[in-house]
Amino acid sequence: MKSKDYPSIAIIGYGSMGHTLESVCKSKGIQIAQIYDVDNTLEQDIKLDFDVAIDFSEPNAVIPNLEYLASKRKNVVIGTTGWYDKIDEVKKITESNGIGVVWGSNFSMGMQFFFRIIQKTAILMKKLDEFEVGIIETHHNNKKDAPSGTSIALSKFFINELFKYDGISTDPNECTKDHKKLPITSLRLGDVFGEHIVKIDTPYDVIELKHEAKNRSGFANGALEAARWVNKKQGFYNFTDILSSYWV
Repeated sequence: MKSKDYPSIAIIGYGSMGHTLESVCKSKGIQIAQIYDVDNTLEQDIKLDFDVAIDFSEPNAVIPNLEYLASKRKNVVIGTTGWYDKIDEVKKITESNGIGVVWGSNFSMGMQFFFRIIQKTAILMKKLDEFEVGIIETHHNNKKDAPSGTSIALSKFFINELFKYDGISTDPNECTKDHKKLPITSLRLGDVFGEHIVKIDTPYDVIELKHEAKNRSGFANGALEAARWVNKKQGFYNFTDILSSYWV
């Protein structure tokens, strides 16, 4: 994709992902109009001279950031995780202001393929009875939310397709007592970019399906693809949905 096909970008949050996003933009020749952080806050800028904002800040900043951007009719890609209990509020802000927003639990294109592999696996498992499913996810020790949004999204494929599970649990004791809860184990170690293992166990064999992020650039590239797609559009979109045309 040529740099001229991308809108001008504002980066909100200048942590690890913000720095990676900046680096990827520079390598692709994409214009970074502004970078907002604790020393240069979004609310201090009354002009907002950019096309699309990409938010990799903090969960509790998602709604205030969106409210301000929406008031200025700016489109947004929300890369931050851990705010999904407020999703109805975010959708309402989006639609009432007539802007475009893309959100997602994981902006890695590889993970989007992995989602579809897991979905197909869950569908195939409808014909099996003797199995148990568990998810193990590992991230860096500064990640705020646990379990990860990605592991929750992976669990929903099994919950939606199978009668066996009706929810998740991060408590092993609860899963032992209630076999309808799909167990998720979260580890926070060092600077792990992101690893998700879906483990399927039967009395006869074990299947492990794994996705491991090698670096943060995959997330940055996906967020930029979302920004390119949502530029000049209106509506509330999930990143998974907008990529459907890639593999119909």
